[in-house]
Amino acid sequence: MARDFFCERLVLTSDGGVRDIDLAYPVVCVFGPIDTGKTTLVDCIKYALGLPVAWREVPGERLQTVTLFVRVEGMRIGLRRSVVRDASSVELLDSSTGGVEEILDVEPDSDRRVVGEVLLDLLGLGEMFAPPSAVALLGAGARLTFEQLYAMCYLAQDVVDGTESVRGKANTAQSYRTVVELLLGLTDGPMRVLTARRDGLSRTLSDLRRRAETISTFLTGSAADLEAELARSRDEEHAALQRLEEFKGRMRAATAHADPLRRRVQEAEQFLERCRRAVADGEHALVRLQQKVRELIREHDNGPARRSPCPVCCADLTLRPVPEGDCPWCLSELDPAVLARALQAAQDALAAAERQLTEQVKAHSEAQATWEQARIELDARTREEISPLAAQIERLAAAHATARTRTMMLERELEPHRRLAELHRSVQTCEDELKGVREEIRTRKNLLAGRQTTLGEFEEHFTGLAGSVGLPGDPGARLNHSSLLPQVRAGSLTKVGHGVRCAINVVYRMAFLSYALVTGATDLPSFLVIDSPRKNVGYGHDDQELVGRLYTHFLDHIAGVRSGGALRTRPHQIIIVDNDLPQLPKRLLDQMRMIELTRDNPLVP
Repeated sequence: MARDFFCERLVLTSDGGVRDIDLAYPVVCVFGPIDTGKTTLVDCIKYALGLPVAWREVPGERLQTVTLFVRVEGMRIGLRRSVVRDASSVELLDSSTGGVEEILDVEPDSDRRVVGEVLLDLLGLGEMFAPPSAVALLGAGARLTFEQLYAMCYLAQDVVDGTESVRGKANTAQSYRTVVELLLGLTDGPMRVLTARRDGLSRTLSDLRRRAETISTFLTGSAADLEAELARSRDEEHAALQRLEEFKGRMRAATAHADPLRRRVQEAEQFLERCRRAVADGEHALVRLQQKVRELIREHDNGPARRSPCPVCCADLTLRPVPEGDCPWCLSELDPAVLARALQAAQDALAAAERQLTEQVKAHSEAQATWEQARIELDARTREEISPLAAQIERLAAAHATARTRTMMLERELEPHRRLAELHRSVQTCEDELKGVREEIRTRKNLLAGRQTTLGEFEEHFTGLAGSVGLPGDPGARLNHSSLLPQVRAGSLTKVGHGVRCAINVVYRMAFLSYALVTGATDLPSFLVIDSPRKNVGYGHDDQELVGRLYTHFLDHIAGVRSGGALRTRPHQIIIVDNDLPQLPKRLLDQMRMIELTRDNPLVP
């Protein structure tokens, strides 16, 4: 069933004031000379819906805000977006009070809702255009947006005149086909999820096979032979380790028997070190005492030597007169007996130090002999019991290291074979899962058995409309089942003239709306904007007649559908902007809401 999408009112504020435009009519025609704001009007509709717009120079400089009041599936809302301030958000308004209910983002940059997602939800297409399961499988690539849907409802000038593919800038070839299939019911949300799973599994399977092929290219030998050799190497490594641990245990036992000798050597070495320190301290004390005795003898024989400078004030005392027999510092009289006693005491201390040093040297010699004897006994025990074990341990350690190295080399050589086996298991798992998904897709296709019938009906509807317009030369307009885009009997639209190509593009988009109204078997919004069809078809006599037939037939067709009875409750809206209108019967002009723009009365005040 066609989705209700109806623009009721457009309010523009600019430097020159406010412009309020009533759009609440099934057919609205905006006409006037160039640079009066016709394309700007449809750009304002796009802008308020949160879509990107490349503003014309003058309107872009003068516009301040754009507000659009729209009815979506029976719900009336307002959307207001600033041109001069924050263009990244849209205010959601209450249509009756005009108050702001919510701030929506243009792009998903925060936690706020996005305009396009809100509009898809209101249209009941949110789950269809962005099913969570498919988005989880393929990421953002599985998400279709409101912009891609709106491209089905809006024929910009560059689409009408054929300079751009009729699918519009927002859609790629794949996304356009998906949108058309969804709108015509040729596929659905569950099928998109299955398709996403199939595509993801197909890519994974291709990657696994490519990796397996790369590894296989560089492998030599048999995995089974390597596994057997690795098992033998591990057995050898284990046996070598057991023997090594056995001899290490015997070494620890032998070492324990030698521990008393080792402690004797350690104790003797410690005592020897103490003796060394005592001898060194005695020699140092002897040197000090010898120096002191020499100084006292010199003072006894020659008197005290002059000393300079003064240790207190640092004055120079070298020229100070000192009487014979006086102290050169304090100038007091020296007592020879005191100096003699000091000399005798120093000589006695020196003799005692010499005797003590002699005893310390003797003790050091005895300690040295004791340590050497203990060391000889320990070395003898080591040679007899420990050295053979140590040599055997060294040989066993080398054998174990060799076995371990060989095991590691075999493991590294076998690792690609194991990775290859794991890849083969992954390939088999992926193939089984892909087979199941393809079976589910076939089952789903059976549930959508009428899809080819629907596609045939739509193509018949399109070719019927194109035939009734009377295209020059009977180009044979038809539908390309691969791209779902229009083509002609001779091939692509580039095979026909510019005017015919423009007419086919317009008829193709008109076919979607009229098919929705005639059959109701589509989720397409019942809304269509066409920018400058007459100007782009051409101004020759034959061109103008073609445009007249295009307008006449389509408006008659829509009027007939509107009065057909069963589908009367499904509203629709067509907005056409053009430089001027072709000659049309009064009955058609009466169906249209005319909005004329002039250079004195442009769209943007």
